[in-house]
Amino acid sequence: MILAISAILVANISAQEQKKEAKEKKQFTKEERVDFEVKRLTRELMLSDQQAEKFATTYREYRNELDEVFQKEEEKKQFEPGKELTDKELDQLAKKRFAGMKKFASVQEKFYDKFRKNLSARQVEKVLRLKDSCCEKKRLWAKMPQTRKRE
Repeated sequence: MILAISAILVANISAQEQKKEAKEKKQFTKEERVDFEVKRLTRELMLSDQQAEKFATTYREYRNELDEVFQKEEEKKQFEPGKELTDKELDQLAKKRFAGMKKFASVQEKFYDKFRKNLSARQVEKVLRLKDSCCEKKRLWAKMPQTRKRE
């Protein structure tokens, strides 16, 4: 009986410690995430040390500009999730979305030339495709309101 109670107490303490550790897991900063991306891309693109140094600087600039574009787009969104929008609001939202897409394309075009000075066209394509993935699009457009179907 005492053995069973001891086992239950040990299991309970262990579970509590695991929950505590999960809460204390470090949240990565923006800079740490970008550093991780740089290291991963450097490895995937098989860059020399010299190329990697130049790439890291350019990639950090690129990410900063992209983050500014996405942050400004998030700030522009002034609707409440679940709220039905009027036709005028939907029109304004579409125009803002198109403007954001143009800014995104503009940043990619600007950095294509910068990356191209140090990387092959195929390598640059991999870098740009990373940020053009559905994950980035979801991040930018995730809060689109649901519109009510007309009957």
